[in-house]
This record gives sequence, C-alpha cells and structure tokens, in this order.
Amino acid sequence: MKNIFIFCSAALLFACNNGKNENAATVDTTKKIASADQTASAMPATTTTAVTKPLKIIVEGKEIDLGGSILVRKDQDKLKPGNDYIVLLTAPGGENKSTMVLSFLLTLKPGVYPVTGMSFRRGESPTNEMYGAMLGGKPKLTNYKVNITECKDLGTNNMGGHKWSISGTFDELTIPAAEIMLMDTKRNHPKEIKISQGSFSNLNFDDNWDEMMNAAADKMKK
Repeated sequence: MKNIFIFCSAALLFACNNGKNENAATVDTTKKIASADQTASAMPATTTTAVTKPLKIIVEGKEIDLGGSILVRKDQDKLKPGNDYIVLLTAPGGENKSTMVLSFLLTLKPGVYPVTGMSFRRGESPTNEMYGAMLGGKPKLTNYKVNITECKDLGTNNMGGHKWSISGTFDELTIPAAEIMLMDTKRNHPKEIKISQGSFSNLNFDDNWDEMMNAAADKMKK
C-alpha cells in the first residue's frame, strides 16, 4: 500500500548487578557495616520486567505469540465515512520466524471495523512461505472485521495530540499466497493460509502522527 508505512518499535532491557568484597581480617565490625551500607546505596536498583507478546493468533490449530506495534494515520482515502483513521499493525517474532501484518480502519472508540489489508509470512528463504501483500496499490475494504474491545485515552503526548491504547480480536482470516510464490513451479506452495482467530492487547499509538511528521519535516527544512 503506497499510503501505509510500516512502523515497528522495539525495546531493550538491561539489568545490572554489582558485588562487594570484604576483608574481615583488617576491618572492624562497625566499619564493615558502614561499608556494606554505602555499597548497597551505590548499587543501581535491578528491575525485572516480564517481556510480553501482545498478539496471539491460531494458525493451523496452533497458537502463536507475536510481538506487536501499530502505526495509526488519518485515512486520506476516506474508505468509509466516520472512520477517520487507518491502522497498520505489525507483528513479528513468532515461532518459525512468523510475521503478520494487519491493516484496518478505526474510530477512537470500541466497535467493529473493516480490515483493509493483511499478510503473513513464515520460515526462511528459500523455503519461506508468503501470503498476502501489503505493498502496491491502494487499501480497500474487505469483508473481514476487527472488533476493538477497548480504546483508552492515555492523555496528552505533549506534541499536540493524545496517546491511546487499544485491544481487540478478529475471527478467521483467509490469506491467499503471494503471486510471486505461486510462480515458483518447483515448489508446492499452499494456495492460501487460514488464521482461525487472533487477539491483541494494550497497543499504544499517537492520534496525530501525520501532524508530528509534518512538524518534524518543517524543522528539518529550517
């Protein structure tokens, strides 16, 4: 899709631990306690954060956990009146290098919204499988739906808009194989793949991404 840019975000977590050495033969009890207190106060706190994968899908009867991030833009094509935004959900990092991309319309409230594009990929070249296509042409309405179960306003983003968080589900998606894969006659590539159901939770986005990008471009020009 010419009007869709894939935005992926990632985070790295680090934890630090420091030890201390004691010399009991030359240091009295009082000094040892003081030294231990000073060492403890100088050590950075170690925080353990559970890394979660916000998107779950069921493919061929097997549940796959995927990472997930979303880019939300104004729908310039106005595919459906009253649906002001178009969402691009990118979900990498699954088993067998599975990656899913799902695009759908959105209004900033819970509801049922049409899917406008989808793709799924797994495996590694040259035996990888590719289904659907997200590049080329314009987004279009499909009969598939996404049910947004929660849409929370998280407050100002201090850049002229608000941050939001959405959660939702979707039912069966049938994604046809990419044309380029079917052209390879040496392979018995499946003609389609079915994702029987999926869900995602707590995906955050800014509601003024276009304005933020325009402002950044203006600053660069100056």
